[in-house]
Amino acid sequence: MPTKETVIRDEIVRVSGKVKAITVPKEKTQEILERRTLRLLDKKYEVLMPPVDNMEKNTIDLQGMMTFIQGYLSILINPGTSVNPTYLAQIVITTTSGEKVQLTYFRLMQNNFQGVSTAVQVFGQQNSMNVQYYFIGYDTTNNSYQANFLELYALSWVNGGAFSRLVRIAYANLSINKQPNYDLFILWMIEFQNIPSYLLMFIPIIPSTPGVTPASLGGSGNSSFIVYANNGNCNFTCGGNCNSNTPSNFMLSIQNNTIVVQIPVLVPISGGSSSAQILICGTTVYSGVTFLGGYGGPPYNLNSYGTFTLSSSYSTTIAPPSSGYIFFVLLAVITIIFTVS
Repeated sequence: MPTKETVIRDEIVRVSGKVKAITVPKEKTQEILERRTLRLLDKKYEVLMPPVDNMEKNTIDLQGMMTFIQGYLSILINPGTSVNPTYLAQIVITTTSGEKVQLTYFRLMQNNFQGVSTAVQVFGQQNSMNVQYYFIGYDTTNNSYQANFLELYALSWVNGGAFSRLVRIAYANLSINKQPNYDLFILWMIEFQNIPSYLLMFIPIIPSTPGVTPASLGGSGNSSFIVYANNGNCNFTCGGNCNSNTPSNFMLSIQNNTIVVQIPVLVPISGGSSSAQILICGTTVYSGVTFLGGYGGPPYNLNSYGTFTLSSSYSTTIAPPSSGYIFFVLLAVITIIFTVS
């Protein structure tokens, strides 16, 4: 059956990260930590973290980030591909003696403890959304060590219970001198910038407290991504009667230090056509979630505090095919290029 392919290639999302590590006399810890206001779409909340000034650029692990995005898209499209992770987040410190200090997910900072708490921020305008992950590592024990290399491990989730695999997404060369009478704090921020709102659902979300979990594609009340094709004889609107379809798979690759995600959608066109338009209608549904428990692995209890819904659309005209060519199936390939810095 003849087909016509259109590729949307102007959606470029920037991925970057920053990190800092500070040691603080134990009696000064409460003076150093500050409450920072973050946004979850139209809601605000506060997170206790070290100051965000003087953060240094990290290195994004390109292969690890691709695996991170791949794991998220798999559970977004098919939650049945979920895995049961050991940890929800982790910062690994390599000491100068070669030993590993592992800070693993725990939702609250505690005295005489090692852990990582997390926070998520989703904000922006219709055509430029940002997603930020904050990882706050802490070692408030009396341990002593020196280090110069840090690694950040993360996973994503959907539907409040479908998890991707934990992978390394960034690393940094950073000097640390942890003494017994000092607390160590690591602030790590990973950011996805310049996201068109109709593609927001394809950006991974990490577990955090409080936080949001996106609903998977398809099903009643879940997120949706519908591509309509119009050849002039149907109601060309979101929810209209033009022929439409949704993505069922995706392709990833690394090209010239970028991560390229291609999402193909096949849309039949009744009677064939020599020209057409496409309309992409996306609805991203998030559930607000607070972890009530859970150490190490997935949380044992969740408390839902509301639903966030963001709807948007994008349309484009397909260049006419060569003379005399009639196509019956439109292959629309939505491409997201993640540039890493």
